[in-house]
Amino acid sequence: MGANPAGLGFLRASELNLGVAGASTYSHFVKSTNGDGYLDTWPGAFPEFALAYPVGKSPFTLGISFVRDSVLSTDRHYVDPPGGPGGANSYGFLEPESQFSVYRSAAGVGVTLGKHWSIGGDIGLLLNENNLKSPYAFQTQPVLNGDNDLLDLITTGLGVDGRFGVLYSANDDLQFGVSYKSSSRVDSSGDASGDAGAQFALESLPFHYNAEIVDHFPKMVVGGLSWRFHPKWRLALQVDWINWGSSLRELPVSPANGNNSTFNTVAGSSSIQDSTPLNWLDKFVYRGGLEYTISENFLARVGYCYGASPIPTSTLTSLTAAIVENTLTAGLGYHWKKFTLDLAYQWDVPTTRYIATSGLLSGDYSSSSTKVGVHWLALTAGLKF
Repeated sequence: MGANPAGLGFLRASELNLGVAGASTYSHFVKSTNGDGYLDTWPGAFPEFALAYPVGKSPFTLGISFVRDSVLSTDRHYVDPPGGPGGANSYGFLEPESQFSVYRSAAGVGVTLGKHWSIGGDIGLLLNENNLKSPYAFQTQPVLNGDNDLLDLITTGLGVDGRFGVLYSANDDLQFGVSYKSSSRVDSSGDASGDAGAQFALESLPFHYNAEIVDHFPKMVVGGLSWRFHPKWRLALQVDWINWGSSLRELPVSPANGNNSTFNTVAGSSSIQDSTPLNWLDKFVYRGGLEYTISENFLARVGYCYGASPIPTSTLTSLTAAIVENTLTAGLGYHWKKFTLDLAYQWDVPTTRYIATSGLLSGDYSSSSTKVGVHWLALTAGLKF
């Protein structure tokens, strides 16, 4: 249910999986005009769930799941110098925060086609949350473009996507699989409030809007194999192609029904249409792993993943710094009768990117560098019944 729903077809017993995954990010944001800043992220924990149910003696197996599809959370701290986001009037000590999360609930079916083949598909319901508490630089609004106002924005929305997959099992030791995940769109809505006083040399110019954000998520093609080349060893290889370029070209933001008449006059309307360029690039991700059978009940696993960052330097910010490229993993598995327990650790090796001249208006990220690394820990329990 997390990668290829065709795998449901080969399950001949009902199976329940319950898991929890947590992440802790460490990072630094350095800008020549304000010294060394840093990023905090809470060590968040995310529940996961999956259930498979074979339908009698038929070739059909049903599945439902709830998984964390994507999470990015940062809490940045730095001093805003004159000429920074606050313009000539500094905002002082800033603690910008951002959180972007997508959770996917899915229902699917797998079907066996003879001894060697299985196909499957699922439909997913996406819950998307966007939280931003930070200076926001308008990019395309004709009057406000380049202005950097303090913004506190929260939106939520729902979307739908689908996945289809095929598996071929040559024998018990060798399997091949490929899956396709559709692109999707989520229209989220909520509230946006803030203060534009520093930009206009005023003590305060508060505003509030009804906010709308449109998020696009990419289609993906995944192919891989699993090969037990020795009674104690299994090799897994996988390649992902992610179509970031068609989905994250820009981020449209549409605040409406502004309550501050002064700010409405400055903006020329009580509604604002703005869009932040992203220009993400299509990328391949390469994965490999080894599993070793320690004993009848214990397994050990190690893995490596490489995927070049899809974010061009011109639109990179410390609040959306998905820049990690190398990942190392290790894990232990235990199985006893119908019960399994798996513990996994993942280290997203720290990556640093330097921005000489940002392509975003206001120049807040020019002459800056961002360093990001992540520790992950996951525990999953399974039961066949």
